[in-house]
Amino acid sequence: MKTCPHCHIQVGGDTGYCPLCQNRLHGEQGSPWFPPTAPRIHRASLFYKIVAFVVLALTVVAGAIDFLLLDTAHLHFSLLILVWGVAGLSVLRVLLRRRYNGPRLVFNLLLLVSALIVFTDWFTGYTGYSLDLVVPILCSVTLVCNFIFAFLHSRFTANALVYLLMNIGVGLLPYILLFFRIDRGRIDGHSIPWVNCLIISVVTFLGLVIFKGRDLRSEIAKRLHL
Repeated sequence: MKTCPHCHIQVGGDTGYCPLCQNRLHGEQGSPWFPPTAPRIHRASLFYKIVAFVVLALTVVAGAIDFLLLDTAHLHFSLLILVWGVAGLSVLRVLLRRRYNGPRLVFNLLLLVSALIVFTDWFTGYTGYSLDLVVPILCSVTLVCNFIFAFLHSRFTANALVYLLMNIGVGLLPYILLFFRIDRGRIDGHSIPWVNCLIISVVTFLGLVIFKGRDLRSEIAKRLHL
């Protein structure tokens, strides 16, 4: 059975870290303390199957109309419906599992929705609204949600690095895009949403460091075994 060198407790099962201090356990893996249980059958599974059936059926109908009934030159809107439908089903599947990390889910949704918006803009004839308006607004919303999670989540110290890294990751995007605009002399009205996103990223980062700095230092010390 595995033993924690710091807490001097024995831990059964296949876990690799101490449940008290989060340090790595030593020793051979022991038998689990609790017998395995059969997974429960959730009603959410049936709900997901119904939604998936409806979405895919509508996609098939749209594809038949798009490719078989319309003879004139046009955009194949059924492909757009298929992409958005598959993305929506993926998000719904994650939400129904109820085993997700709030900040990570928000960040993944930012990446997914931003990619879908850019793809839609490109598919319908690129006009630039996706990168000049929608994506910076989504980044700003993500930063605000990140800041709210940091103060409302009851176990902030356990996810402090996740919040901080997500904040830095989202905040880097305005720096990169604004750098290319400045280099080309293109600071104009289209850059205002990115400037706002940049300001929000700096303000939220300072707020996390100032108000949660002690928790951050404690978490870093625990993760690095300092």
